[in-house]
Amino acid sequence: MNELFSDDEVGPAEPMPRGGYAARPGSGPDGRTCQTCGHFRHVRFGQKFYTKCALVKRQWTRGTGTDIKASVDACRWWESHDTRGGDANE
Repeated sequence: MNELFSDDEVGPAEPMPRGGYAARPGSGPDGRTCQTCGHFRHVRFGQKFYTKCALVKRQWTRGTGTDIKASVDACRWWESHDTRGGDANE
């Protein structure tokens, strides 16, 4: 009997990152950080500013729960600011 999914087709499961990261920090290009990514945002909620990833904007809280660290190694979704174009902040 044919199986719908074979073991050969299924790769290792990547755990969902905590906080507001789109993918596991460090899974992106060497020498890049979140701050150098086109998806990096400084967002103002009320009187405070927070650092967020635009790729997970639908999950943002109005606090630190979905913050990212600017200095952390980039994830696999890293893109240069030139590739993204437009305004770097929302």
